Amino acid sequence: MSRPTRRAFGAAASIFWLGAGSLSPAAAQAAGVPVPATMRGTVKIRGRSIAYRGVASEIALPNAVGAPGTTIFSAAYLEEGADPAKRPVTFLFNGGPGGATIALREGLGPRITVNADSADGFAFVDNPHSLLDQSDLVFVDPPGVGYSRFLTPGSEREFWGVEEDARAVAAFIRTWLAENGRTASPKFLVGESYAGVRVGFVTELLAQGAQPIKMNGVVLVSPSTSTRGRAPLAGPADPAVRALPSQAAAAWFHKKGAYGDRTVEAVAGDAHRFASGPYAEALAKGAALPPAEASKIAAQVAAFTGFSVEAVQAGGLKVPGDRFVRELLSDTGERIGGSDARAKAPRSITDTRKAPYDDPSTSPYTLKYDLTKAVEGLFRNEFGYRPASGYIRLSYPANEQWNHKVARGPVAMPLMFKDLMAGDPGLKVTLMLGYYDLTIPYAGPLEEYLAADLPKGRFTHRVYRAGHAVFSDAASRSQATDDLRAFYRAALG
Repeated sequence: MSRPTRRAFGAAASIFWLGAGSLSPAAAQAAGVPVPATMRGTVKIRGRSIAYRGVASEIALPNAVGAPGTTIFSAAYLEEGADPAKRPVTFLFNGGPGGATIALREGLGPRITVNADSADGFAFVDNPHSLLDQSDLVFVDPPGVGYSRFLTPGSEREFWGVEEDARAVAAFIRTWLAENGRTASPKFLVGESYAGVRVGFVTELLAQGAQPIKMNGVVLVSPSTSTRGRAPLAGPADPAVRALPSQAAAAWFHKKGAYGDRTVEAVAGDAHRFASGPYAEALAKGAALPPAEASKIAAQVAAFTGFSVEAVQAGGLKVPGDRFVRELLSDTGERIGGSDARAKAPRSITDTRKAPYDDPSTSPYTLKYDLTKAVEGLFRNEFGYRPASGYIRLSYPANEQWNHKVARGPVAMPLMFKDLMAGDPGLKVTLMLGYYDLTIPYAGPLEEYLAADLPKGRFTHRVYRAGHAVFSDAASRSQATDDLRAFYRAALG
């Protein structure tokens, strides 16, 4: 293991004009685009030592009138000495919308942050489970988050939206590939949460045009499965049905409910079968459901969730998500996590926080340090990057102002991927989910993608003992990354 070394690049960052190439270094400097920086290190992964360089940089895109509109920041980790035509490159995105790409970098990058007895409370260490042994990794912050920032006032509305965001990200990828001589490399996308929508639209855009760029594989981690307004492909629309298996897993973990002597896989599996069958049918009957049958259903829901039969009956045979996280541990005055239901914290604390930081599975509760300070320390101290602004982990304005409308109408992502796979016989897709995810309960994406009937042999899926951010979970990271390695080998054929 070696401590990374760093230096600043001499060349200025580029500004990309759609259809017009890059501005000169002087023009880039005038627009305030920071100079890229690089560091070098060695990491040992699955018995192999990999020498790599990390590059922190921004590429700037124009707004509608051709003026500099936004920068897009990325942290790239690249194996030294690899053949660029054969070495895969992966672009990774977290969700939101309005979230920076931190969780995926902390799970899959070669350097991650850990709690430590230091002045800042954290330290940077090598990640033995990094995906760098399979692919170069480019962690991307979309416009308006991370170090990505708007260069012209009012540009936000041109980049904050389903299609607007996808166009910007696709332009970034085209530019990055061209500038780094990687157009011939095998290519992958990883999208977590809302980025399950982003990577679908980006894959579609890149495949279009006179010079199409095709993906070898797409990894969907706890993904959103549709744009706003699209009805589910499979099963009933009632969210209680999709939530029940994850609620059962959460109850099992906290020793609630009736099935503590079994495994979480068995409990969640039984809950899933019950939810998609008798439970969905009972809820569909509504007021026409016979009292005796309603009592039987209430007893089964209670057994899975740990709530009383009376509470389930009072809720119309449902335990709403907000009530579940707040009341499962009401006897101890604690709230459980939404992103990871295994986390818990006193409600006297969580009730004072603004969402999403009222969630016990977010960083104020799980880390001993300030995550923003750690991220800024990584790029300033290990890379030597000198950004023009502070790091934005979550943009509330982006999330609130996001344009969810799509010109063609609401889109089901599994059907989009089915079309993409039909048009590209080489494209493979994998779906990775967590049992303890109450933010996007795993049964939803699983049923949606299975209902789309993606090409056999080119679509895989698995559920892990993890929360929403599968790779952030230390216990599941080893198995999940090994599954990713197998997916990459299959996609590269």
